[in-house]
Amino acid sequence: MLVERALTENDIPLLATIDRTELIQACYRMERGELVLYTAHHDMRGWPEGEAEQDAVALRACLQRGGWLWGVFDGPALVAAAVVDNRPLRHQGLLMRQLKFLHVSHAARGSGLGGRLLALACEHGWQVGAQALYISATSSRNTVDFYLRHGCRLLQQPHAELYAQEPLDIHLYRPLCE
Repeated sequence: MLVERALTENDIPLLATIDRTELIQACYRMERGELVLYTAHHDMRGWPEGEAEQDAVALRACLQRGGWLWGVFDGPALVAAAVVDNRPLRHQGLLMRQLKFLHVSHAARGSGLGGRLLALACEHGWQVGAQALYISATSSRNTVDFYLRHGCRLLQQPHAELYAQEPLDIHLYRPLCE
């Protein structure tokens, strides 16, 4: 049975146990304001070297400043999580909050958990007065297509600081006022 709940500081190390396994066969890149799909072959297993530790530091800081961390557990195992930072972000005339993290374990994909977590993140953003969520998505076709199916739109001008942190990501936003 799946159990959803707010994540605590003690849960943050569990984020690294989410199974990110994915066979990536296509990715997107931005060219002149348009998404361009290209063939890619990445056998993603686990977390890239140091990424889980780096994420843990950033997410702990996010939690300490009032961020929203939500997880889905299957017994003791964390199988999905989403994080929304509480720092207001003004961009393209919108007051946004950043969706800092959204992952679903390999075995739990296709069950609707990702869509549910995104919907909950949007609801939280709306409750704290945001007009949109800012999303810096990995460029894999599955990831970008997921966000586009769930109402996200391309940012023609990414936020400079967030773009500098993730220049290969696809930068999107999810309006909350529609």
